Amino acid sequence: MHLISSLLFAISANIDSFIVGMSYGIKKSNIDLLKSTVISLVTLTGTVIAILMGTQISQFLPASSTQAIGCALLIGLGLYYIIKSFCGYIQKKIKKAEVKTNELNSGAESETQAKVSLLTMKEGLFLGLALSINNFGMGIGASITGLRLIPTAIMSLIVSVVFLYAGNLIGKTKVPHISDQSA
Repeated sequence: MHLISSLLFAISANIDSFIVGMSYGIKKSNIDLLKSTVISLVTLTGTVIAILMGTQISQFLPASSTQAIGCALLIGLGLYYIIKSFCGYIQKKIKKAEVKTNELNSGAESETQAKVSLLTMKEGLFLGLALSINNFGMGIGASITGLRLIPTAIMSLIVSVVFLYAGNLIGKTKVPHISDQSA
């Protein structure tokens, strides 16, 4: 049962890694498997620290309320990220409409050729830090609810590497551009 809970936590905590990987792929920026692993290791460090902190915090909470507090924290963070992504989606659509309007008004043609760029290790480390900030609150909530450190950390690392790498590969294909045709 703990493995399923750990896997579900890893997927929910790292879903933004897939989106980040895809956005880098759309911009033709390459995140290879090594860089994906380095970014995921930095993210994992933040997640492990958060889980350890949550374990310490849960010692000061009444045993009867730890599940409720941890669940409330996870639900609150989940709702926050859903609302945040929805607002970001709307802003993206507005910006895309403005760009199309400007292109039509100016008669300018957009450049269709983009050169492939490589993500530097420094950029990868900063990206890993940014992704670990997201996992920090979720890690605290997960440990308060009773998730175990080792299976959760392993699942989180694997899911993060897979999501970053797969998102980057998909971002380089024509799949993300299908939504452009409907706008």
